[in-house]
Amino acid sequence: MNMTQSAPDVIIIGAGLAGLTAARELLAAGKRVHVIDKGRGVGGRLATRRIGDARLDHGAQFFTVRGDPFRATIDAAIADGVVEVWCNGFGETDGYPRYFCPDGMTALAKWIAADVVAAGATMSLGTRVSHISETTSGWHLPLDSGERLDAIDLIVTSPVPQSLDLLDDGGIALDSTIREELDNMSYKPVIAVLATLDGPSAIPAPGGVQQTEDDVFSFIADNQQKGISAEPAVTFHANGTLSAQRWDDEDADVLADLLVEAKPWLGTAVVEQAQLKKWKYAGVRVPHPDRCVIAASTPGRLVLSGDAFGGPKVEGAFNSGRAAAHALL
Repeated sequence: MNMTQSAPDVIIIGAGLAGLTAARELLAAGKRVHVIDKGRGVGGRLATRRIGDARLDHGAQFFTVRGDPFRATIDAAIADGVVEVWCNGFGETDGYPRYFCPDGMTALAKWIAADVVAAGATMSLGTRVSHISETTSGWHLPLDSGERLDAIDLIVTSPVPQSLDLLDDGGIALDSTIREELDNMSYKPVIAVLATLDGPSAIPAPGGVQQTEDDVFSFIADNQQKGISAEPAVTFHANGTLSAQRWDDEDADVLADLLVEAKPWLGTAVVEQAQLKKWKYAGVRVPHPDRCVIAASTPGRLVLSGDAFGGPKVEGAFNSGRAAAHALL
């Protein structure tokens, strides 16, 4: 952030869908906004990776649309060629389109981020916040870059345990009831296997298989069939229980074991390259009933938001970010 610019009215921690949606709503209301994210790019779990000439989604694989606010955004994204329909179900159709981004799921976040920056927001990517502390008129955030940012209001969209760590490190005490609710929120991890192949996989059309938590893999995707990769490439999400059990094991051992489990879905194709990606906070087990939480009202307002609030889905993150912005407005 250029220090000659005016201080923001609102700082948003997290450039995933919740944070970007909140930023867009606040900017439309005339607020000055600064977005911070520790990642080098935007999107959070709307995540896409390249391995050689292959492109693979390794976080969220698709999303559905149920409410009118999200539908309006997705209709605009479809019109701009950012989003398309993948299918109407995996194995069985249920009438709800599953949407994806032909350039990878991160494209949706990049599309919104472009609007946010064009509307005047400033953004710091690849930047960590060390803690959150109070000032006489709002919130103070020291960054690992050595920069120090202040704002009247603050929206934090990181996973709840990480958000609480930032507050604890800055000596911020929350209302005991709110704190107990947040402390009781738990997440399931997901270990993802990303692999490129020398030929087509044996994953059936339309290139996605959704399974239960009793199966080794909760979701299996063929990125080539899906339409995001020119080369054969597959993504496997291990179920939450297995991911938790193997979390601290050596990555090479976990990758080797999961590739054995994946073999029936590969057919005659041979793995050329494979990588492991770990999502420690892949999804909250029981979402908070509210779409956001106003954790503090003084010295400025502090709002917690993200896909843990009101629904652990892509649309849930959108709705939570929108609710967080409206809580400030």
